Amino acid sequence: MLEAALAVAPDARARAMVSIQLGWVASKQGRVDDALALAARSRELLAQAAEPGKPPPNPPVLDAVAADALARVWRWDDAVAPAKACAERAPQNSAAWMLYARVLGSVGDNAGALAAATRGLELSPRDPDLLRSQATALAALGRGEADAALAAYDRFRSPDSSAELRIQCAVGSVRCARDREPGHTVALRAGR
Repeated sequence: MLEAALAVAPDARARAMVSIQLGWVASKQGRVDDALALAARSRELLAQAAEPGKPPPNPPVLDAVAADALARVWRWDDAVAPAKACAERAPQNSAAWMLYARVLGSVGDNAGALAAATRGLELSPRDPDLLRSQATALAALGRGEADAALAAYDRFRSPDSSAELRIQCAVGSVRCARDREPGHTVALRAGR
């Protein structure tokens, strides 16, 4: 679908938007080189679309895709700069702070990971990924709050039986089964 959208995109800006979506797909598939190339291509397209005399747009999603792709293949050192850039340019995005905290923790910057997790938790205080990063950083720093942070993570994380619950729901309910399908059809009837 994205390839078809790219083929009919009317201008460089639209091609950049579709290209970065293709980058997300490549990242999730572990195709890090493709994801990085698509993020770079999106930057080029945005530069082409920029108004003369003005700097090209540099949306944080470009760095988010790069950081995500690198983190998925454990290239933590390479992921630090794009994760930081994304978090700094999208300071109200808790997912950006979560990724930055995870990357910093993975390179051993526990104080930085704690600071990033704290920023993210200000936005989303029950986010289990941020709570886990906070607990991990506090434990690595030998801080007394580590146990309480771990308890908070345990309280808000997804239950281990989540997949089983979803399967049971799909088996026991036509509506639940339908809603689990990424593309489904809902027959509509005219009101009386």
